[in-house]
Amino acid sequence: MGLVILSGERRGKPNENTRMRSPAAKRGQNPMTAGELMTRTFETVHADACLEEVARKMESSGAGLLPVCKDGLLVGTITHDEVAGRVPFARLRTEPTRVADVIAPDILFCFESTEVTEAAKLMKEHRVPLLPVLSKSKKVVGVLALKDIPGERIVPQNTA
Repeated sequence: MGLVILSGERRGKPNENTRMRSPAAKRGQNPMTAGELMTRTFETVHADACLEEVARKMESSGAGLLPVCKDGLLVGTITHDEVAGRVPFARLRTEPTRVADVIAPDILFCFESTEVTEAAKLMKEHRVPLLPVLSKSKKVVGVLALKDIPGERIVPQNTA
């Protein structure tokens, strides 16, 4: 899959035919953007942090997903499940396990200007409850939670 960039524009020159249009935009209303709904107070972890440090940060903050940054830029995300599954084994190693060693190569994120309907679609499609929000300069400026978008939620998969 590689890097997933959600910007509201598709390849080629953006025009009315290549832009995704939300129902609000089609009605002539200004659609709500990720920048308007995002939380600006959030935790991040450095790519060189050890998993035990991340586990403590997740426990103290109650976060289930943290953006991973290096030199101020987003390089991935790490979830509670990824940490919980590896911390017991990481303690057996002589060298600490770093976040950079375990994060997935795929990065899901959106920009401040992304319409929330697009961001919600991406989160539901990939079954993630939270997206890092980037500025135009690609710095992490917030996080957008699916639960904060009116009328949106991840529907549990039927395991029957």
